Amino acid sequence: MKHLKKLVLASLFVALDIIFTRFFSVMIPGVERISLQFLPHALSGYFLGPLWSVATLAVGDILGMLINSAGETFFPGFLLSAVVRGVIYGVILYKRPLKYPRTLVAVALVSVIVDLGLNPIWIAILYGKGFWVTLIAKLPIRAVFIPLAAAIIYFVAKGVVRAVGVPARSKKKSG
Repeated sequence: MKHLKKLVLASLFVALDIIFTRFFSVMIPGVERISLQFLPHALSGYFLGPLWSVATLAVGDILGMLINSAGETFFPGFLLSAVVRGVIYGVILYKRPLKYPRTLVAVALVSVIVDLGLNPIWIAILYGKGFWVTLIAKLPIRAVFIPLAAAIIYFVAKGVVRAVGVPARSKKKSG
């Protein structure tokens, strides 16, 4: 039953990832996509852990490209970025108390490693833009994004936990 619950949650996070990324986003061409994509990514890490989160984000990336590629071709570098996101959110948030500073660290690490590290490399390879040009263009967006995304993730996760009860992993064992 435990795996069924995780599979259902993973499916929900894949659907939200695709909807937020492919249909409800604003693209700054060649620089940044502004969306709520980070929310199902972080929630999958918090509720499912690193392994399930990696699988969820990878499936979301692949299915998202199949459903609505926005004229782009599949590039495995962005799949690697999704995998790294899943690892970071899962390792930092799973089975840990939900605190804003921890959420802030997770978002900051994802932003630095993936959004400012890996993704500018992929953009340089795909579009021929210089790594540094892309990095510098992304810096102001990320500076605003990090605390804002961390707050959104924190409050949404708190609300979900409050609505459905404390996750089973947090219950104290008696005896």
